[in-house]
Amino acid sequence: MNISLTSELRTSIDRRLRSGLYGNASDVIRAGLRALSREEMAVSYQEWRKIAATLPREPITPKIESRLERVIRRQRQGRNKRPA
Repeated sequence: MNISLTSELRTSIDRRLRSGLYGNASDVIRAGLRALSREEMAVSYQEWRKIAATLPREPITPKIESRLERVIRRQRQGRNKRPA
């Protein structure tokens, strides 16, 4: 793989290499990609928490589950019908 970096990014990598924390440029890039993954997961987790906060807290009873199944079946049947 070949990547192009701005001079600022190359300088940043060189500075990290001089610090002795990384053995080579690939180590720096891998660490950066891991940090990016953590950041993206944190955003997804925050979005999930916002959605979860709006969900009902009470458990799903057999009555509620049965009602949900009927609604889902009706919606699926409506989608599967083709216009004549």
